[in-house]
Amino acid sequence: MSIEKNNGCKNITEAKVHDKLNIAHYFLFILITASLVLCWKMMQSYMDPLIIAVILSVLTHPIYEWIRLKCNNRKNLAAFISSVLLIMVIIIPLFLIFSAVIRQGIISVSAINRWIADGNIERVAQTPMISHALALLREQMDGTLFKGVDFQSLMITVSSYTGELLMNQSKFIISNISSVTAKFFLMTFIFFFVIQDQKKIFDYIFHLSPLSSTHEKILIEKIKAVAKSALLGTLVTAISQGTAGGIAFAICGLPGFFWGAVMAFASLIPFVGTSLIWGPAVIWLFLSGSWPYALFLTIWSVFVVGTIDNVVRPLFMKGSAGMGTLLIFFSIIGGLNYFGITGLLYGPMIFGLTIVLLYIYDLEFHDFLKQQDEM
Repeated sequence: MSIEKNNGCKNITEAKVHDKLNIAHYFLFILITASLVLCWKMMQSYMDPLIIAVILSVLTHPIYEWIRLKCNNRKNLAAFISSVLLIMVIIIPLFLIFSAVIRQGIISVSAINRWIADGNIERVAQTPMISHALALLREQMDGTLFKGVDFQSLMITVSSYTGELLMNQSKFIISNISSVTAKFFLMTFIFFFVIQDQKKIFDYIFHLSPLSSTHEKILIEKIKAVAKSALLGTLVTAISQGTAGGIAFAICGLPGFFWGAVMAFASLIPFVGTSLIWGPAVIWLFLSGSWPYALFLTIWSVFVVGTIDNVVRPLFMKGSAGMGTLLIFFSIIGGLNYFGITGLLYGPMIFGLTIVLLYIYDLEFHDFLKQQDEM
């Protein structure tokens, strides 16, 4: 009896000791911080595949659980099947799309260069309407820094440079296929392990967190919602705009698959977006004498492609942790500016996480904050 009492007193004493920080605790915190910084430095180059693998494992976990039940609770087999499905769902469509894009891209760039080499820029510049416009432009430039500029030569130079730029970018993309492929398979490798031990990993992280279990649950649910909204909002918008743009380009007699894919990527760029693609195409059609197609492409791009961006993206992202349209906008452009293309996912997630943390702060200190408001 006395032993039990002594043990109880000992536990209480130990609890009280751990309530107070001493030099050993601070030394431990310094070691942990230094270790985490070194781990970050070593893993920094692989953070994108790691983060994307974790996000995909969270979003696809219900599918994994269903597969695991069908496999008699064999975790490794279920994780392997899930990884194979991920590869099939992503790699096969991307391979088919990329092959078609490369093929049509080579045709498009060759056609542009051939059109320029045949002297069509000079012939276009000599047409009554264009020559009159160039003469009017020269008159307006008299007395300015642009006086004496040969706009016809400038048009030829810019067109030639554009063709070279397209060729160089194509070579750059092809040369980086190996890097992208390696990162994808690294992501799949990480996905295999994370998806089967997801609960264990998150339980351990939340065990180390000083937040209450209620707050941790709110946090993880909101992060899931934001990640799903950001990923789906970005992908669905890009695919929808690319498809709509590709249809219009095909109607105008241009390689729809290639320019649709390029437009899908361009839709990720804030402010200008798809206009970077359809704008020059409209000018091309107009200079080529196909002004009805130029008019059609302009109307379609403004009212159909533009409407998709204004409707689809907010529709998917409106549940992103209570973020309004303005916050979503800044989270996307800020994420792109800081992280690059992956910022389309990271930006909304960081903004959403910040809003959730402020919400938890409000819950935790609500009485104090309310008291301060009344003072």
